[in-house]
Amino acid sequence: MLGAGRHAERVDAEEGVIVAALALALAPAPVYVEAVPVSDPPLGAEPGAESTRSLRDQLMLRLLEEGYPLAPTAEDATRTLRVEATPRGIRVQARGEDTRTFEVSTGAVLPLEAVHRAMEALDEVTPRTHPTGAPTPRHALYVDASPAGPGASPEALRRTLVQRLLERRITVVPPEADPDAVLCAESRGNVVALSRASDVEGCREASLTPQLVALEQDEPERVALEASLDTLLPDPTQVQPSLEIEPIGPANGPATVGLSSSRTPASEGRGVVVRIGARTGIYGRLTAADAAVGTSLRVGGEPGPGALLDVLMVPASAPDISIFEASVSGGFGWMFALSRTVGLHLQGLGGVQVHRFRQRGADAGHRVDWTAELPVGVSLRVARGLQIDLSLRAGRSGRAREHRVDDVVVWSRSAWRIGGSVGLSYGWRPR
Repeated sequence: MLGAGRHAERVDAEEGVIVAALALALAPAPVYVEAVPVSDPPLGAEPGAESTRSLRDQLMLRLLEEGYPLAPTAEDATRTLRVEATPRGIRVQARGEDTRTFEVSTGAVLPLEAVHRAMEALDEVTPRTHPTGAPTPRHALYVDASPAGPGASPEALRRTLVQRLLERRITVVPPEADPDAVLCAESRGNVVALSRASDVEGCREASLTPQLVALEQDEPERVALEASLDTLLPDPTQVQPSLEIEPIGPANGPATVGLSSSRTPASEGRGVVVRIGARTGIYGRLTAADAAVGTSLRVGGEPGPGALLDVLMVPASAPDISIFEASVSGGFGWMFALSRTVGLHLQGLGGVQVHRFRQRGADAGHRVDWTAELPVGVSLRVARGLQIDLSLRAGRSGRAREHRVDDVVVWSRSAWRIGGSVGLSYGWRPR
C-alpha cells in the first residue's frame, strides 16, 4: 500500500510537470507596449500625450487580464503595441513580422474603442520568431482590492507598480503564468504596504513583513517606493527602456475621422493559427438525406494554406436496423481573406469511411471504404478568434450501400453525396 501511494504521488508530480510545461509552451509571448514621450506632443493634438499615456496604461492592464506578459523592452517581446497622439485622436500600431495601424478620432468612446481595436490588431499580426534580448526576471503583481476608505485605488496602484517593474527590466506576467516571484501590494489609508511572496496565496500570509510607502496625492512617494523595491527585488538590471521612438507616421499628416486601418506589405500568411470547429448540417444522397454533425481541426495561415483533420458523423435508421457512418479525413486547404471579417475556404479531403450497422436479432457489423470530399466555405468573424462557418461539401465514398430485411430494401444510399453545414470555430496562435 505504501509503495502504491508513493507511485501515485510520483505520477501526480510527473503529470503536474507535463501540464505546467504545456501551459508555458502555449502561453502568449511577452508584448511590449511602446512608451510615448510626454514632451513636444503634435501641434494641436487633442487629447494629447496625457491621453496616450492613459491609453497605454489601459492597454497594459488589459493585456495582463487577457493573459499576455508585458515585456520591459521591444527586444524582450515578439510583438509591439505603439500609441501616439495625432491632431484629431490616437494612432495605434501593432507590429510583429508585419504591421497593422489604425486611428481612432477624439470622442467619448476613444479609450474603449482603441483598446478593443488594439487587441484585435495584436492578434492579427505575425509574432516575431523569438525575443532577441537576454532572459529577464518574471514577476507577477497582486494588489489587494478589498480595503475600503481613503488611499490609493487598486487600479491606480496597479498601473504605478507595473510601470516601476518594467523600468527595472522585469517582465510582468499574470499570476497564473508561473512567475519567479509575486510583488504584493495593499493600500492602508495613507500608506501602501509592499511585500514579496512566491505565489498569490503567499501574499495573504500574516507572517510577511511589509515595506510601508507613504502616499503623496494618492500616488506612492517615488523615492520611498524605489527604496522599497530595491529591498524586495534585489539586483535590478540597470538597463532602462528607451523613451525615444520613431514616429509612426507624419505628425501633421491627414487625420482619420472615426476608424480606419491599414496594413504594410507582408507575407500572405500572418503566422500559424490553430482552429477547432464544430458543425451540423444535412447530407443528401440520390435516395435520401440525413442529418449529420462534425468537427474539424485546422493548422495553418489565415489567410494562407493549412493542414486539415475532419470528422463527419451521420446517424441513420430504418425498420429493424440502425446505422451509423463516420468519416475521418485529412487534407489541405487555402483560406482567402475577402475582407477583415469574411474569408473564403477551398479544401480537399481524403480518408476512410466506417459504415456500422446492427439489425434486430443479429450481431453488429461494419464495413470500411475510402472517402473523398471537396468542401467550399465562407467564414464570418464575430469576435476575436471566433467565427461562424458556412460550407457546401460534395464527396464520394467507395461504394453504394443498402440493407435488406426479409429480402426487402429498407435502407440504401448512393456513393455520391452533397450537403451543407453551419458551425462555429475558434482559432488562436500558439506563442
